[in-house]
Amino acid sequence: MTGIGIIGFGRVGRGLLRELRQCPGLELRAVAEINPGRRDPVELTADLAYLLAHDTSHGRYPGPVGAEGNSLVVDGRAIPVHYDRGPAEVDWAELGVELLVEASGDPAAAAQAASLAGNRVAKVVITRSEAAADIILVRGVNWGDYDPAAHHVVSCSTCTANALAPVLAVIQAAYGVESGAIATIHPALSGDTLLDAPAPQASAGRSGLTVRPVTSEVARTIAQLLPALAGRLSAMSLRVPTLLVNALIADLVLTNPPVEPAQVVGLLRAACAGPLKDVVAIEEGFLGRPRVAADFVGDTHSGLVDINWMSLDRALLRLLIWHDNERAYCRRVADTLRMIAGRMA
Repeated sequence: MTGIGIIGFGRVGRGLLRELRQCPGLELRAVAEINPGRRDPVELTADLAYLLAHDTSHGRYPGPVGAEGNSLVVDGRAIPVHYDRGPAEVDWAELGVELLVEASGDPAAAAQAASLAGNRVAKVVITRSEAAADIILVRGVNWGDYDPAAHHVVSCSTCTANALAPVLAVIQAAYGVESGAIATIHPALSGDTLLDAPAPQASAGRSGLTVRPVTSEVARTIAQLLPALAGRLSAMSLRVPTLLVNALIADLVLTNPPVEPAQVVGLLRAACAGPLKDVVAIEEGFLGRPRVAADFVGDTHSGLVDINWMSLDRALLRLLIWHDNERAYCRRVADTLRMIAGRMA
């Protein structure tokens, strides 16, 4: 049994706990979380248990959840929660943690956690695009590049890169991508506010009840995974007031385009049945009728290519890709932990 520790028990941390329940051989041993209001830790732990048991987006946790003191009690097992202690201040080894997951999204915490790899814990997995990681791994793109002897800090990149990169890799290999424009329609994030507030990016500080154009890092994160596309993609994001499911529109100018859209569909079908099985799926709709974002809540594919909206105009290919930006990403993080644990000496 490989012990897992999680730093940050927000959307990714709680989602990952749900996924670990389905991963025999991986066991969550401890959590580190902040307590910015200096609340009673016992009371705060009960609140974390409440949020795990009753999730507005994903429904009830499929097992018993409780709290005892500073420990969550999940499926009958106590998981201690350490508050306001930096990654280096927690004795992860004493807690039986071998793989440490940095899920807070805080760059400083990620750097501190990374420093523990190969020393206090065997490996550190970061749930964001982290250029300082030894390697950035995305299932369906570069899992074969993982070297347990050399890679101790692993980044799982972002939810959007996990959805787009496997599809782009297939398109790039078959037709070449001369350039591309990416637009993501992204649900709310934890930093969004209901009322206008100052923010480093002015539009990001506007009310989360409206649609707001903000910058996107997906062009950069794709280039980390597919260097041949560096400088060829531009991206932006529209933040929308929904809980889940990202829609991603990619307009790609192909170097050697096919004649018919059916050729692209055939190419992607073959990939989805082969190397991208369980990672990418073809979305055809229901009885000839296209589906909408709410229909993909809980889907664990990194991305679903909706062929109802695919178009090919000479060299210009348009793709629509759906993905549950929480559930699918947490499943990929769990997959990565399972793969790393399977290759530990």
